[in-house]
Amino acid sequence: MSNQAQLISSDTAYQSLPIHDFFLGRQPILSRDNQLVAYELLFRDADTGTANVTDNVAATASVIAHTAQLGLSNVIGSQLGFINVDADLLNSDVIHFLPKNKVVLEILETVLATKSLLARVEELAEAGYRFALDDVVEYSDAVQKLLPLIPVVKVDISNMEDEHLSRLTRLFKTSGKTLLAEKVETLEQFERCMQLGFDYFQGYYFARPTVLTGKKA
Repeated sequence: MSNQAQLISSDTAYQSLPIHDFFLGRQPILSRDNQLVAYELLFRDADTGTANVTDNVAATASVIAHTAQLGLSNVIGSQLGFINVDADLLNSDVIHFLPKNKVVLEILETVLATKSLLARVEELAEAGYRFALDDVVEYSDAVQKLLPLIPVVKVDISNMEDEHLSRLTRLFKTSGKTLLAEKVETLEQFERCMQLGFDYFQGYYFARPTVLTGKKA
């Protein structure tokens, strides 16, 4: 096991990780010309396409630890890796085990944009970490506060009315943000997001998450 994996595994937040087998989900993120640009790395507690997340900290911890054990280059190759983070993870030292040139930290929609959280995101951004806002469905107060620090906005387009999607797209494009349409499930949705000017795409229309498996040493 690498030193990085040992350090990650030693933290008390990771004591619930499986002893032998472990699983890691991976879903591709594509560009407008269907080129692979990144993977979102996803928590999985079994060799299935779904997650059973009961603790966001433990789930993200397992993603980080399992990625370290498999080897980041084996998991994402030359692409970027998008990893979900909440306030606890952002404020922990674990963040510094992630190579800033290879990951994008996805701030979960449940994170409150407090003064301390904004200060922490600004600190990490100045240190070279990249961020995305995850599962955005509205131009909320929290989104507005975080937006100046976040270059990528992931818009959850599922069940979203076309007029609302168009309005959100204009707001974020005006702010100069890179837009990623997530949960794209049909050709019609993909074509509409292309028309609106989205930069990147993720969803079942392109590929369901695959599950990587490994065994702890």
